Amino acid sequence: MSMNYRNILYLGSSSPRRYELLTRMGIPCEVLTFEMEEFLDQELPPGKLSTALSEQKMQTCLHLYGDSRWIVTADTLISLDEHKLGKPSDRREAAEMLYRMQGRTHQVYTGVTLYSPMEKAFISRWDCTDVSFSPMNDQEIQKYLETEEWKGAAGAYRIQEKGGMFITCLKGTYFNVMGLPINLLYGMLKQLKFSI
Repeated sequence: MSMNYRNILYLGSSSPRRYELLTRMGIPCEVLTFEMEEFLDQELPPGKLSTALSEQKMQTCLHLYGDSRWIVTADTLISLDEHKLGKPSDRREAAEMLYRMQGRTHQVYTGVTLYSPMEKAFISRWDCTDVSFSPMNDQEIQKYLETEEWKGAAGAYRIQEKGGMFITCLKGTYFNVMGLPINLLYGMLKQLKFSI
């Protein structure tokens, strides 16, 4: 294994939020880019689905970049009325998601997978946060859609940006809703003996 990879955590995600959270933790981090089509299997429980998607991302990273790096991948999805919601494909779908969630509580699940080059194996965990939205009228939803924060965001909103204005209550971790539950990840890093 290359010495250069030993204390660097490679992030298999193009999410700037996840990168920001890792750097806030003081972890040297580099991004691995790749393309992968996500399929939301509505038959799987949301926690299991989020980890399955995270593991698919890990397998893609290992295939493209090899097994000599520490790698972390993650996948975030929304559960509402036992239906899983991912990233909206367009503004119309984003609007549908926001209309469904306004005035209600939904669950945010993030699956996290961590690969150890020493063990040549990975572990996966998931976290869940209840998020309650205030009621939103048509004008508020359309104005929020104009911000384009919905692009690339599970559930069509970003809690750390303007979307936070509509959130009335959280039960669970804020960072999980951002897309990376850092306390969960910290425990995983300790378990696999990554040097922070």
